[in-house]
Amino acid sequence: MEHKLEIRQMFDEAFKRQVIEEYLSTGCTKMELLRKYNIHFKSAIQTWMKKLGYSDPYELKPRRFASINTLSLASIPNDKDADLTNLQKRIKELEKQLLDEQLRSEAYLRMIQKAEQELKVSIRKKTNTR
Repeated sequence: MEHKLEIRQMFDEAFKRQVIEEYLSTGCTKMELLRKYNIHFKSAIQTWMKKLGYSDPYELKPRRFASINTLSLASIPNDKDADLTNLQKRIKELEKQLLDEQLRSEAYLRMIQKAEQELKVSIRKKTNTR
């Protein structure tokens, strides 16, 4: 029976922040950076981001959708063309709102990062505080 010896890698906070900043600013994938810096822990960057208060703008978050009541489907009017047009308009409105919020979120993230770099002060809430 062969046993694999696990070697725990230790990195200082400055290095972790450097890797995270590179991930956020260059568009490199997490896996590319793990290989580049020979980091063995696959979710290291994700874990460091949570511990150091970074948010991942590229992370897809699962959404919960309300269930559709089948009885309500029976009451939908047959005017499909008008409904389809209204739904398409609503989708465009929601897509625009989503894009606006994504841009706003990215702007806030960049402002916080810039302020933290220039002022040398941590602005984000620490994950382990109460």
